[in-house]
Amino acid sequence: MKRRDFLGRAVLTLPLALGLGSEARAQLEGGIDELTRELGFALELPVKKAVAVTGALLHIARERLSTLEFADVTKFLAGTERLIFQAANEVNGALPKTIDGLAPILVKLSMPTDSGDKAQGFIAQYLREKGGRKVVALLQKAWKV
Repeated sequence: MKRRDFLGRAVLTLPLALGLGSEARAQLEGGIDELTRELGFALELPVKKAVAVTGALLHIARERLSTLEFADVTKFLAGTERLIFQAANEVNGALPKTIDGLAPILVKLSMPTDSGDKAQGFIAQYLREKGGRKVVALLQKAWKV
């Protein structure tokens, strides 16, 4: 094989070998921590409240989605289970199982009740931009009333 042919193939196959192809975005790079931090910045929330809201919304998804569907969410958002546990500690109690149960949690955290809707919208938009369209569809399915 000529050197030129070898280099040409290396240039074409190296991105695929390194996982830089179209499926390289199978996981959000910073995981759930990146999402939570960005949510806090966007909604001007302290870290503890951003953790509580994000964790509560993901707990609702865990309750409402099948195990396989939620596995897709956790695969894309590394650290999801840890964040749900942290959210339960922040709320100092049980997390809601439905989207209707989110309002009392927000009141308990001294947050406006529309914070839940804003957080849902931000999470969906953020994940969509990061290549998580399938995850967004699953989360929206779980968050339906």
